Amino acid sequence: MQESRFSFYYTWADLQPVRALAIVVFGAQIGGAVIGVLFAHQPTLLRSIWFGAAIATFPAFLAGLAIQSRWRAGSLAQNRVMVWRLGLVALVLTVAAIFMPPAGFDW
Repeated sequence: MQESRFSFYYTWADLQPVRALAIVVFGAQIGGAVIGVLFAHQPTLLRSIWFGAAIATFPAFLAGLAIQSRWRAGSLAQNRVMVWRLGLVALVLTVAAIFMPPAGFDW
């Protein structure tokens, strides 16, 4: 894991201690992207994909926390910084999608 004061970067190997959490979030993002394409009324395909994935991220993070805590009980406490960062990114993505300008909004 490469970590500095201003940024962070995690590889798939770094996520090993919280693998269940990561898999739940990534899986929900893929599912959300598919649902976004099918049901989100966005002006472009990419925006529909992004919207669906972003909306699904934070609820999936919460579900992933529950699954991870049952699967490997101590892993959340041992990797507190990583879990907090993943949670903040998930929250920011979901909030950004919620407050995204409506379809058809012209700058």
